[in-house]
Formats: sequence, C-alpha cells, structure tokens
Amino acid sequence: MERSMSHPQGLTLGELSPGVNQIELTGDGFSARLSLLGGQLLDYRRDGEAPLFYLSPQATYQAGKAIRGGVPVCWPWFGPHPAGSGQPAHGVARQQLWTLADAGRDGEVFHVKLAGPRHGELSANLEYRIGPDGVEIALHSRNHGAQPQTVSAALHSYFAVSDIANVSLSGLEGAPAHDKVGDAHTLLPAEPFRFAGEVDLVAYSAHPVTLDDSGWCRRLVIASAGSASTVLWNPAPAKAQRFADLPDEDWRCFICVETANAGDDARTLAPGAGHTLSCRLHFSRAD
Repeated sequence: MERSMSHPQGLTLGELSPGVNQIELTGDGFSARLSLLGGQLLDYRRDGEAPLFYLSPQATYQAGKAIRGGVPVCWPWFGPHPAGSGQPAHGVARQQLWTLADAGRDGEVFHVKLAGPRHGELSANLEYRIGPDGVEIALHSRNHGAQPQTVSAALHSYFAVSDIANVSLSGLEGAPAHDKVGDAHTLLPAEPFRFAGEVDLVAYSAHPVTLDDSGWCRRLVIASAGSASTVLWNPAPAKAQRFADLPDEDWRCFICVETANAGDDARTLAPGAGHTLSCRLHFSRAD
C-alpha cells in the first residue's frame, strides 16, 4: 500500500473494503477519511457539525468503479474521452488504486501526498492539507513524453447540504457558461445561482465561489488556482433514479461544485511540463 514510513499522530491506516485501504485522520475538533481507491477524500467533518461532503450509502468500493461522493478525481480527461474510444467517463484516476507517498503533521494540519496512476506519458499526484479550518487539495499533472499532451480534470466535490432548496452560490454571477443539459452557451444570472431541476454546466470563471446553506447556517468558500472553470452538477429526481449507487431521494442532499480544467479550460502540457489544479475549502461565518 505504501513505502515504509512513520505516520504522524492521529493518522491510521485501515481497510475500506477487501483490497481497498483508507487513511483516517483525527485532529483536535475534526476528522477526515481518504480512500486509496481513487485517491479521493471521502469525509471531512468538524466535531458537532454536519459533514462537509456527501457520501452515498450505496457507494461501491471496488477497483474499476468510481465512488459516489466525497471528492472524486476526474483525470486526465473530464467527461467522455475526447476520441470517443470507449474509455471510462471522467478518466482513469477515480477508478484506480493510489499509493500513500508521504504524510506529516504541522500542528493541527495534516499533510498527505498520494502517488497516482500513469496514463500513457502522463502522471498524477495529489497533495492534501487538512486541518480544523478546512481542506486544501492539489492535483499535479506532468507530461513525461516527447509530444504535447492535453489534460482536462476536475476535483468533483459532492458538498453535503441540508436540502438543495436551501442552497445558493455566489461568485459566478454573469459568467459565460456551457449548459450541457440543453447544450446551450449562455450567461449565468446576475444573482446568486440556485439549483432548479437537472444542472450540468461549465461556468468559465476563476472567481471564488461561496456556498450558502441557510438550513445549516453554513457558509463555505471554494477558492481555486490553476483553474478558469467551475462545474456545477446535480442529477435531479429523474436522472438520480438511474444511478444504482445513489438513493432515489438523495439528490436533495448534495450539490457538486467542481474546481476544474473543463471544456475550453483544458490545458496542453509541453514535453516535461506540469500543471497544478487546486482548491481551498474553508468555512466563513454565516450571517
């Protein structure tokens, strides 16, 4: 599972399912879990508060399948494969086993580095910083080949909410967007965004996004770097019923706000070059 190393206090390794391991972090007033399948953050919560992420009670923990919830890593392509070659949607990273490369702790903040899969001449690595104030995630891509390579990716965060009707997003007002449900190019409204019906769109903006949840009196700021696109997604009732790993009514329990290099924001890496896509998720006082 990982090379020999000492682990910081509060970090333990366990089994999530047969052949799939997880990393558990316990700090002063918070806890988190990472799956080595997909390299993804499954859970983060502060004591006495609702979880930050939604994780489906029907999620599958099996190599070759994606985990529904937490923060799946879409890489090295977002959406269908560009060549339409029968490759899995959203790339290979979320379906493969990652390796714990390093772990440490600076005060109350854990640092975890995961080594990911190779896909052709491309490699991926993840860095997590997890502490009492929130989470930082950095996805590093590198082109080891002799030819340019194009990478699209997303940190596909499923944020837990009290109810989707209680949620609004600010920071994307007036942004150009590709609405993939209607296959239309549009501008987002001038007021905070609310989820109504099925939502699947790429908003072209590098601004921080603030998630306000009036039901939980919670405000979360989602700041990005290395990204000029944000993906918003929720399946709504009809589509949710088509997912075997999602309870029919749980579409009300989450929204996806994804830090991305999606659509026109895909990045072309020169030979030997790398790119880092990152997000910082931190709590702000809700008025």
